[in-house]
Order: sequence, then C-alpha cells, then structure tokens
Amino acid sequence: MARTRQLDVEEGADSNRFVTALARGLDVLACFHVDEKWLTNAEIAARTRLPKPTVVRMAYTLCVLGYLRQSHETGKYALGDSLAALGITMVSNLQLRRIARPYMQDLADRYDISVSLGIRNGLSVLYVENCRSGAPLSLGLDLGARLPIAETAMGHALLAVMEPRERERLLAELSRQEGEHWPRKRQAIEAGCAHWRQRGFTVVVRDWQTDIAGVGAAIRQPDGRVIAFNAGGSASKFPRELLEQEIGPQLARMVKGLESFVRSDEV
Repeated sequence: MARTRQLDVEEGADSNRFVTALARGLDVLACFHVDEKWLTNAEIAARTRLPKPTVVRMAYTLCVLGYLRQSHETGKYALGDSLAALGITMVSNLQLRRIARPYMQDLADRYDISVSLGIRNGLSVLYVENCRSGAPLSLGLDLGARLPIAETAMGHALLAVMEPRERERLLAELSRQEGEHWPRKRQAIEAGCAHWRQRGFTVVVRDWQTDIAGVGAAIRQPDGRVIAFNAGGSASKFPRELLEQEIGPQLARMVKGLESFVRSDEV
C-alpha cells in the first residue's frame, strides 16, 4: 500500500483532524512509480488497497484538478501537470540540495560512482538530486527513483539519524510490510545503524540488488526532516574494502561538512 502519511491514525494522529478522503487521494498519487507512465483503475486499486469505486471517484476529482490526466483511448491515468508544478516547487526550495551538488559531483568524479541525495517518501527514499561521472558503470538511477529503506545504505542512514519516536513508527510500518522477511531485514538495519554510530556511514553490498553496492550517510534538519545521501555502483567495481576504507569515509566527511549549513528550518 502506498503510504503518504508519517503519522498513522492508530499510532497517535488526532482522528478528529485527520481527513481520510485527502489521505486516500494522496495514496492514489503516490502509487505511480518513476519507471511507468499509465495505470488503470484496477492497478491503482490494487496498489492502494482502496475499493475500485473509490478509486474511480478519486481519479476523476484529481483529473479535474490537473493532478492526474486520463487517456481517451485507453482510459488509463498518468500524473498531471499540477502535480509536476508542486514537485518542482518543493525540490527547488530544498536549499541543501543546491549547496550539496558540487561536493556530490566532486565525489562522483573522483571514484566514477553515482552520488545521490534523497528524502523519505513512505517506505522508500526518493531521489531529488543525482550526480554521476561519465563512467559507463555508474549507477543508472535518476531523479524520482525510489530506494527501499529496509534494504539500502541510504535507507539505513536515514533510520540511523531519525528521532527515536519517529524511527520506531517507521520500523513498525516496515515490519507490517515485510512480514516473514522482517527479522533478517531488521537485523541488517540494526547492523547498519551500529556501523553509522561507529564510523558515520552505512554499507550495503548485494542486498537490494545482486550487483549493487553502496554507502550512506544522512543529516537531520532542525524541523526533523532527514536528508539522506548515498554513493553507489556495481558491486564488482566497488568491493566492500574500497567502500569501507575510502568511499564511505569520504561520504561521511562530505555530509559532516554540509551539516554546518543546516541551521534553520529553511535549509
């Protein structure tokens, strides 16, 4: 299920103030992935776990407002221009993204690696900036890509710096989603958080994808928002020793240096 809420009604949100219809509309928008364009009513209903009649009404309303658009030929839905305008505004206002970019590009060029910045989106980390070298083996993910929190160095770094109460809420959500796979993934998360406490970065090799390796670090802003960074690429080119001894410490130093810019909620 697409999760657009950081607080769950059963976990402390004030139900008298929580607008369920709005939450459902946001779930519809959040179920679209970066690598696809069109979805049917049935596909949206399956991803959001909403009744199909509810999806039909939500989709119609979102089309009227310009947040979705519908194909006259197929009846399928795609994200609309109004949503794109909101996203561009949000990303443009993320000042740390602009500050970090030259440092990210320098690290990417130095190691022929992909370096990205992301924010939490439900149970994923959403790329909002990406720098890569010209090397053909750079990780081919781009803006809008979503990485699973439970299986990536970037996700583990995000969890490591979150406020304890918010981290426990997120871990509970991940537990419900992962089911029988959760004990193994929880163990990996705990190991990643311990590694971050010791060395300032996390490492994941061949977990999320079989030939992907990476390191992660993160910053928690004064308003509680976490900005996560990673450096990743092919596991065959970037073995654990290189990540542990060179790239991870370099990423940690970069992120530590950027913390000096995080002084207000406006960053």
